[in-house]
Amino acid sequence: MTVVAVAVASMSLLALLWQRPKRDAEVLFAVVSGSMALSLMSPWMDDAPGWMRWAVAIGGSATCNGFWLVSRALFRGEDGVHRMHVLVAAGVALLIAGYRGATLGAHAAASPWASALDSLLTLASSTLLVLTFLEALRGWSMPLPQAERRLRIAFMGVFAACVLSTTLVGAIPATSGARTGVVALCAMAMVLFTHVALRHRRRVPVPSPGGSRATVRAGGPLCDGDARLADALQHHLEVLQVYREPELKVADLAQRLRTAEHRLSRLITQGLGEKNFNQLINRHRIAYACRRLAEPDASASILDISGDAGFASLGPFNRAFKAAMHCTPSAYRAACRAPAAQAGCADDVATAPALSPAVR
Repeated sequence: MTVVAVAVASMSLLALLWQRPKRDAEVLFAVVSGSMALSLMSPWMDDAPGWMRWAVAIGGSATCNGFWLVSRALFRGEDGVHRMHVLVAAGVALLIAGYRGATLGAHAAASPWASALDSLLTLASSTLLVLTFLEALRGWSMPLPQAERRLRIAFMGVFAACVLSTTLVGAIPATSGARTGVVALCAMAMVLFTHVALRHRRRVPVPSPGGSRATVRAGGPLCDGDARLADALQHHLEVLQVYREPELKVADLAQRLRTAEHRLSRLITQGLGEKNFNQLINRHRIAYACRRLAEPDASASILDISGDAGFASLGPFNRAFKAAMHCTPSAYRAACRAPAAQAGCADDVATAPALSPAVR
């Protein structure tokens, strides 16, 4: 069972690394999947060399703390994880690695140092487990869609069942096959369910706690249905960055937003004041390219940046960029790298045409 669980966690890591583009939750869960695979392998390390045991101890220290970050990104969106949260998770990872390192020796488990770390680690891990569970309850008082409520209920159910099961089998000796089997089964359940949740989140954005904020370009409010669609469109453009897909068409985006193509087109032209779908997409592509070109230490070529921004070839990129910014990409990069022009370039990036559509 443990071998299967390690294989499932490893395949999860590879699948997430292969996926393009990646969101925060997917990057974080890739780390958790790799750490989970290493953590499950720790019982096999008794006869392994010391360096390998240390590598597994350190690499397997981003499980419950890392999954807390995944839950924040899953239920709060791309802005759910900040530097402070990463630092907290990294601190718990250091505690886990320190405790495992302190108990590598034959008698280290009984040392005061190991006991103190164990107590502190139990408190920190328990707190993060509770916070992970509570993330699914965030915004529960909102009028959430039925599919969103089902996702959150399933998340709480699977997570609580796995945590409770692994806690109860903690009293069983570590060498017991029942204990290792339950731990492996719970690990597989969490990996598989999280992939289902990530797939759902890729199709359906996190509902906004603040309600709809979309407005018409002229300043008037949209109707409720169009406002919700505009919020979902904003999420796909600004968070998921779908504009970076070279072959993106209005029909593809309408399918992801679960709406009719003509309705999305009408929202873009009449509700948001854009000339057409391509103009909206090119606005975001040029804004992305401006940010990349303005990076002082970036070594990517203009061809690479145009491809990353979503342009199929360099020619259309150069034409679209010059029409929007009134200069070539090379001239823009050179101006941004000139010391005297850095402040002005920063202002240009902040006000680039692609950042000014009425999706707000």
